[in-house]
Amino acid sequence: MRLLLLASGIGFMSVVAMAPAGAGDGHTTVVQDENGTAAITQSGDPAQAEVRIEKEPGRTTVYRRSGGNTAIVTQGTGNAQDLLDWLRKHQQDH
Repeated sequence: MRLLLLASGIGFMSVVAMAPAGAGDGHTTVVQDENGTAAITQSGDPAQAEVRIEKEPGRTTVYRRSGGNTAIVTQGTGNAQDLLDWLRKHQQDH
């Protein structure tokens, strides 16, 4: 779970720090919903990147895998306990 929390935190920092950089070169995935905008930027071959977007009521989750690195960004309108419950469920699924 610590790794997942760390990945989520790194992904969130990337949203804040890297959203404008590289948006047009295939290294960045940008998703906008009613809760805001999320961006994940990764190095590597953009043609080999795997991207999955899951939308649930009140939450959007973006998964991006490039090379050996995976980033997960979740944004939503729920409270912190909802996010922790989602993280626990996600960890059990994988």
